[in-house]
Amino acid sequence: MDASIRFIGVSRSFGAVQALRGIELAVQPGEMVGVVGPDGAGKTTLARLAAGVLGPSAGKLQPESRGRVGYLTGRYSLYPDLTVWENIRFFGRVHGLSPAQAAAGGQRLLEWVGLWPFRDRLSGALSGGMRQKLALACAVVHHPPVLILDEPTTAVDPVARLDFWNLLRGQAEQGRAVLVTTPYMDEAEHCHRVGLLHQGRLLALDRASSLKERLPWQMVLLTPAAGTSLNRMAAMRAAGELRGQRWTQPQGTGVRVALEPGTPLAPPPGFELTPVPSNLEDAYIWLSGAAEEVRAG
Repeated sequence: MDASIRFIGVSRSFGAVQALRGIELAVQPGEMVGVVGPDGAGKTTLARLAAGVLGPSAGKLQPESRGRVGYLTGRYSLYPDLTVWENIRFFGRVHGLSPAQAAAGGQRLLEWVGLWPFRDRLSGALSGGMRQKLALACAVVHHPPVLILDEPTTAVDPVARLDFWNLLRGQAEQGRAVLVTTPYMDEAEHCHRVGLLHQGRLLALDRASSLKERLPWQMVLLTPAAGTSLNRMAAMRAAGELRGQRWTQPQGTGVRVALEPGTPLAPPPGFELTPVPSNLEDAYIWLSGAAEEVRAG
């Protein structure tokens, strides 16, 4: 099957700043690929290249993106002084639909995202989650085979964020190739495959479960034992002295710790040490080489 989006050795520079370096990435029809990384990793540049807004400094993108994508940016880009209904009909007409097609398709999409009862509300008066649902409906009103989303759930509450990801999964199930960037590691779990982006380089691209299985260390959670007066600051100090410790990260009332394989789980006095499954953040820290930075900090 031919990929709907393919990066072949793509790099992009802005003057002396190299935002992306040698990206190799393909998204198939019916597949949702998430690219995750912190601010400054190059996610927005990658999304803009995939959408045809930017051209690469080196390498190639296949096929040509312009005119065949739905593109949703992290910044709200609809018209706040138009109603929900006016916005979706406008974008339908912008993408070449007839008035009748824009109206019929717009109603179907607003019912799909749950906004039909709010069709007469100004879009500027919508909540963050409702705005993004409207933006998604406007992005696919012209039935594009490719959907590009750049950090679409920034500033969206957790419940609305889950609803939004369910809608995205539905887009892939309809056969669209979906490429989405996000700074949230937990969100990437919704995708068929996940790319870990660090300083413009794609460290790995695989299923989330496979990325987590690559981690060579055992993960544990160090917490104060029940009935003690110890706090997380004490747990941080104790975690730093554990045998085989590779890095530590605060988590809840305790500390998440990466230990070398085979290290005996011997909690310090007053603490409990519990094995926990690895997650994508653990894999990112390991693959990016940030473990030594975290350990040093």
